[in-house]
Amino acid sequence: MMKQIPSKKQKMIRTGIKPLLAIAVCATLVYSSCRKSDNAPVPSGSSSSQTQSDSQLSSQIAVNVAQTLAGHFGGVNLMDGVDSVSLSNHEGPHHDLANNPLCGFFTDSLVNYDHTSGDTTTHTGGNLTFYFNCQDGQSTGYTAYDSLYTSRKTPSSSTEWYVKQYYTIKALDPKHEFIGVDGDIYYYDSTILSCGCHSIENVNYVLNNLTVNVCGCSRDILSGTATFKAYGHNWSAEGSITFLGNHMADITINGTLYHVNLLSGKIG
Repeated sequence: MMKQIPSKKQKMIRTGIKPLLAIAVCATLVYSSCRKSDNAPVPSGSSSSQTQSDSQLSSQIAVNVAQTLAGHFGGVNLMDGVDSVSLSNHEGPHHDLANNPLCGFFTDSLVNYDHTSGDTTTHTGGNLTFYFNCQDGQSTGYTAYDSLYTSRKTPSSSTEWYVKQYYTIKALDPKHEFIGVDGDIYYYDSTILSCGCHSIENVNYVLNNLTVNVCGCSRDILSGTATFKAYGHNWSAEGSITFLGNHMADITINGTLYHVNLLSGKIG
């Protein structure tokens, strides 16, 4: 579905949507822990009986946020830049903005996707919305919002997760090799194993003024910050991320600073 919005109304819609957004099954972040399914999840902020060390959590969070922004777990791949919009792990709108900038328009697409691979079945449903921004007839960026529910079943587990993403992306140079990003990512996951154990995980990132190099093999988060809150069974974490370029970041978690590689999670 494609509609044209007057600029004033478009501005109201953009600012009116609560910037919650995104991840998809974050096996690297989730740090699943086994517990009886009738137990309640640990409230955010609880630190008793912490089952994950802060260094382990910082390593997992570093890798997770980088992979999330690159669309590894579903949702928008920010590394595609502003001239194309693509989605991984599920079907949705695909647009080539270089040839069809859709200036002043938005698209709103329903997602209803089923996939079977071997003994694993996956279903994703929800909606994806894109607002396209242009200047002098040329694309300068877009705002993306998605709200997706996914269920995945295997012989040994049943997992469901719910994600919301809200990104505002703008080109920072005439060649569109660098983009600026702001937004939120929200993720909830529940897993039931064949043993009868159950885990529930939550995480929220708030992205602030990221600068991303989206050119060829040089793709990297060069600067900007993010704050996060996450919790699971018997662990919780909150803190901030400062992106440094060269795939590195400083992560402050529960008051302790770690220098972490975003690709490997190695602490240096």
